[in-house]
Amino acid sequence: GVICPEPFALTSSETCVVKYPDTVVDIVDPDLPPYSVIYPGPTLTTFPQQTIVGSTALFDIRNLLGSRGSHGVRGMCGS
Repeated sequence: GVICPEPFALTSSETCVVKYPDTVVDIVDPDLPPYSVIYPGPTLTTFPQQTIVGSTALFDIRNLLGSRGSHGVRGMCGS
């Protein structure tokens, strides 16, 4: 009668979109009136992922989820 703890795995994957501000460059040419060029800021899209694998013998899974709901662990954008 050896009792083995139940394994578990939690995973999350979410889209993280970061839009950087535009860059404005002022051009001054002695022969022309001054003007500005706007370079649109880049938009970066990543897919942060997080996986937790463990055993229910180590801790109660409800303590890990806490009040975060059924989705459990979520990655933070930019982390």
